[in-house]
Amino acid sequence: MIEAIHAQLSAWGRWAQNPIRSAVGYPSHAAGFGDYRPHGVEYKSHPPAGIFTGNDSMECVDSAVRSLEQRDRALCVEYYQHGPNWEAVCVRLSMSKSVLYRELHRVQDRLANRMCAGA
Repeated sequence: MIEAIHAQLSAWGRWAQNPIRSAVGYPSHAAGFGDYRPHGVEYKSHPPAGIFTGNDSMECVDSAVRSLEQRDRALCVEYYQHGPNWEAVCVRLSMSKSVLYRELHRVQDRLANRMCAGA
């Protein structure tokens, strides 16, 4: 697996499932407290340092996933949105773990190329 792309797709999977991202209404948290962290505390929900800057926004990841062929897009949705683990995905797609990870690596490589090209 390409770890940087895997992290971006994992965040994309949670982002794409969030029903609030396109809703209109009150925010889910107070406006002044989104980035507050006490000294020495790291929240697990934050992305790793150094990614999701510039072209790595969720909209860019989403458009790159949407630009994939239908079969590759379906694999991304199965693994990163439906999950919850590789065993369940392998059962649903009727494939072995080695085939699943080979296909995921191939798709991640295509997405890396598309995001670097600005797709």
